Amino acid sequence: RDGMRIFSGQELTVQYRKLGNTDLTPSLLGFGCSMIASLATRHSPGEIEATLRAARDSGITFFDTADVYGQGDSERLLGRVYRDQGDGMILCTKAGLTVGPVEGLVRMVKPVLNVLLRRWPSARGATTRTRRCQEGQCFNPDYLCRRIEGSLRRLGVDRIDLFLLHNPPVDLPQRNEVFELLLRLRADGKLRHFGVSCRSLEDADSWVEHPGVACVQVPLDRSRIESALPLLERAGVLGVGVIAREILSHDAMAAGSVSAAFRPLVQRPEVGVMLAGMGCRTHLRENLGAIEETLRCVHVA
Repeated sequence: RDGMRIFSGQELTVQYRKLGNTDLTPSLLGFGCSMIASLATRHSPGEIEATLRAARDSGITFFDTADVYGQGDSERLLGRVYRDQGDGMILCTKAGLTVGPVEGLVRMVKPVLNVLLRRWPSARGATTRTRRCQEGQCFNPDYLCRRIEGSLRRLGVDRIDLFLLHNPPVDLPQRNEVFELLLRLRADGKLRHFGVSCRSLEDADSWVEHPGVACVQVPLDRSRIESALPLLERAGVLGVGVIAREILSHDAMAAGSVSAAFRPLVQRPEVGVMLAGMGCRTHLRENLGAIEETLRCVHVA
């Protein structure tokens, strides 16, 4: 279905698509929340919160986060801002990526560090690289269960709309035990649907046919659309939803506008959500304008 929303006095077209064979119908333009509460956040907390509220008012309904984004503060912020939004909101979170014992310490000092890093942007890259060096993975079922319970608390919900394993290896040793856990949590009403966030298109090939996987999230921009066609076509046949991330990569933006980067993804019906990070209301307006232009051109064509 297509919907009309009002944003900044302008009528903007926001398209909604069914996500695979699920009962979810998210906005095609989704909000990537990896940076809204992290050390690398460039904007003030007030601006971030205003952007989240404006996104919801403009018709965006899909918000993608993870248990480790911002040391859990991304989930906490979403839970606070959208606590009373009711039906129509789709919160997607992930678990399986770890950041080691520094997580709690970073969260304590983050308010001070954020101010310093906004004043000295050159230090932001080094800080981000240092944090990434601490990253690991854990897909032990007991660990995942604890992390999912934590996400439920931080998001302030009784059920997660969409849960994704966070970039697991294709040879995941605990694969059967992990999916038994996810099936049990879905039966218990704590998960509505589950799937896999994949490191690459090649990894997604190994996950798309796994029983119970409702969707896959993949890095996908216009430079990779041709190589992704076999995966997209298989996902379409199987009824597995596709969430595209990194859609505005350097390659996608090397020669062209945001709307030009959106267009080949919009034209693929298997893509249910295109994730874009939006740290301020200016970014939000630019992306809304670009998706409107893209949809208008696609409909005319």
